[in-house]
Amino acid sequence: MDKKDAEELLECESIKKTLLLANKKWDRTFNALPDLITIMDTEHRVVKVNQAMADSMGVSPEKAIGKHCYEMVHGTRCPIDTCPHTLLLVDGAQHKAEIQEDNLGGFFLVTVSPIKDEEGKIVGSVHVARDITQRIKMENDLKKALKDKNMLMKEIHHRVKNNLTIMSSLLNLQSRYIEDESARAIFKDSQSRVKTMALIHEKLYRSGNLKLLNMKEYIEELSRDLSNIHLSNHDNVDLVLDLENIMLDVDTAIPVGLIINELLTNSVKHAFPENQKGTINVNFRKEEDGELLLEVKDNGKGLPSNFKIENSDSLGLRLIHSLTDQIHGQIEVDGSQGAHFSIKFRERKKGEKHK
Repeated sequence: MDKKDAEELLECESIKKTLLLANKKWDRTFNALPDLITIMDTEHRVVKVNQAMADSMGVSPEKAIGKHCYEMVHGTRCPIDTCPHTLLLVDGAQHKAEIQEDNLGGFFLVTVSPIKDEEGKIVGSVHVARDITQRIKMENDLKKALKDKNMLMKEIHHRVKNNLTIMSSLLNLQSRYIEDESARAIFKDSQSRVKTMALIHEKLYRSGNLKLLNMKEYIEELSRDLSNIHLSNHDNVDLVLDLENIMLDVDTAIPVGLIINELLTNSVKHAFPENQKGTINVNFRKEEDGELLLEVKDNGKGLPSNFKIENSDSLGLRLIHSLTDQIHGQIEVDGSQGAHFSIKFRERKKGEKHK
């Protein structure tokens, strides 16, 4: 052997050692990965698995080679319906799937990527299965906690509604023993306010949404209740509603409901003296600029020319002014042709609280 042949032999041996070392390093890296990794051919046969995958199946990596994946992992005679490898062989794209596999010990997020030869032909795929059993358990625990919370919230709304209904009944019962008409009217107004709040909790309890209230349905029912309380002896007054389907959160719906209660009560009491015929309108809609507009107006005797709601001696009107501030609204009053109250406000943003 001449010197040149000897050098070529040494170089060849060096290359073999380098490749062997690289292969060992790749194997060590491959087997060190905690995810379950399987390399498969186009016939669903295992070409190679890492140690984590072999351990999950209770075999050595060598014994897994050549077996069909569906037999080894799923215990079936053919690929399962949700097999991402089958989908990959059809369209050549990467696929992901969450799979419950008790044979491997739980839930896994499986990512399947294609292996292609020099000509771009698919010759197999790489399966990476990440154990997401704990994540699924946490998600299920959170879902259960949310369900329990919603049940608790429904029960709270139900109990609050019941307590408010009892208060309303007690006020109604007590008012029967009051001979003074002005004192009896105070009890009647208080009963109306309590029923206004009770109705919100009742509708939330019966709704699938414990945070938002359909104001069209609420105002319609509230108006019926107020009519039964205040308009039963006022056949001369018509109540006309023009309402859009608007959802409000409970913290806004309660003050808006109380505002409507006070305005309707005020119109019934003062707008139509001596059985004068008239109409009360309640309008609620969203304006083009996104603001919400609540209008309560009547065609009764109107308001004094110097009327200012913030200076009123009426508890109900002062309450309206305070509640409008609470929802960050602006109120306009026109008393020239009956009483016309317009309140504009914006929907409360997520996380924002009324002061």
